[in-house]
Amino acid sequence: MRRFAASLLLPCLLATAPAARGTQPAAAAPAGPRVEGRDIYYLGEIPSLRISGLIPGETVTAHQFRTVVRWLPNGSGGWRPEPTLMHGWGSFRADAGGTVDLASAVPTDGTTRGVGPAGLFWSARRQGDAALAGARFAEEGLTRPDDDGTHILRVFRGTRQIAERRFTIGRERPGMIRAEINTPGLTGFFAAPAGARRLPVIIHLHGSEGGSIAKARADAQRYAEQGFATLAIAYFAWPYEARGLTVPTRHQNIPVELLDRARQWLARRPEADVRRIALVGNSKGAEFSLVGAVTYNWVRAAVACVPSDVVWEGYGAVNWDAPAPRAIPAPGTYSSWSYRGRPLPYIPTYADRNDGFPDNTDRYDRARAEFAAEARAARIPIERTRARLFLIGGERDRTWSSGAMVRSLANAMDAAGHGAQASTFIAPTGGHYLCGDGLYPHRAWQVDLTPPFAPDIDAQGQAEYAAFVAKLAFLRAALR
Repeated sequence: MRRFAASLLLPCLLATAPAARGTQPAAAAPAGPRVEGRDIYYLGEIPSLRISGLIPGETVTAHQFRTVVRWLPNGSGGWRPEPTLMHGWGSFRADAGGTVDLASAVPTDGTTRGVGPAGLFWSARRQGDAALAGARFAEEGLTRPDDDGTHILRVFRGTRQIAERRFTIGRERPGMIRAEINTPGLTGFFAAPAGARRLPVIIHLHGSEGGSIAKARADAQRYAEQGFATLAIAYFAWPYEARGLTVPTRHQNIPVELLDRARQWLARRPEADVRRIALVGNSKGAEFSLVGAVTYNWVRAAVACVPSDVVWEGYGAVNWDAPAPRAIPAPGTYSSWSYRGRPLPYIPTYADRNDGFPDNTDRYDRARAEFAAEARAARIPIERTRARLFLIGGERDRTWSSGAMVRSLANAMDAAGHGAQASTFIAPTGGHYLCGDGLYPHRAWQVDLTPPFAPDIDAQGQAEYAAFVAKLAFLRAALR
């Protein structure tokens, strides 16, 4: 629908002058500034928001608020919730029609300098942050959102509020097909659009944070919203999330055959076309996805977000429910993955050593250098896969060197003459957190660090959203 800007004077004259007898009533005065959008956005949707009814060419500020629950140590060995207000803002200039489309408008100031609909989301900061010093007026009179999904968008002309909208994100879409799985052979959650038949399929693999039904439910619906029949697997879980689940609580010798069991389960679902399967993995799950793509010819595509190019040692879990915590198994004992009952070759990481590692990436890099022979044996022979690959990495990843490992994987494909099968997305200043949809505020937990190898948190947030868009485009093209 087309919108026209009117002068500020004409509506006032029409509103006060009596209508002539026998003529049509005067047109209603256009509404004032307002935020256009929906009240609810579902899992996997990026909110579309526009500010309209503005003076053409004027500059306004948009301030977005949400509450994130941060779990912090309680001083006695446990954890306490800390609801934290997050505030993202930007200055925008209205176009000739008096509109600011937050999906495409260029911010001139604020917490976000990136163009795109997720900027106010990923750039939000905690109270006390220097970037909010001149924006405190926007918090006056604010009733804080009481849950993480509720957002409040306030629009200001100078320091005067002219519009506000409350909306929620991450809701479950009514009517979506959902199925929980918790069997000795397979645990996870399946979701697909209502009425779906023979859709392309995603098998989603979580990272070292461990799985749970709640996480799998959210991941499955996030991709189902984009038109994929999705099975999110929980292949191991930390003890505090494993209660009632038939999954191991240690990441040790996880059978690669789990992926084929998932395919067999999907083959019985009318919503799924198992001729078109992609493995989508994050971090440790990305390592799993690449191992799976090499092992099984039925894998059509694989997305590996902040992956490894080698197999690493598995790791254990502390039993937090025991009177005395159970010791982590001796290092150098287990692989992360097994196939046909045999552990895959791996690089030991010696998690019990404390040699002054500044971060986890240094630990992994030094283990790789120390165990050179094991590193050669542990290399994932990615050139053997028939799958199309989309590899996402960060050059300043401080969990492990995902940027370098993405380049290693791409080089292996090139050397084998299969370079056309692989696409890469490497964030030059991004870290490990590149696998979401760009809607979570990274600064809820992260802080700016001074070393030159530390991630640029704002650039990482912008890259995460861009990677999400690119990932979806890749999956649609690879599985069509």
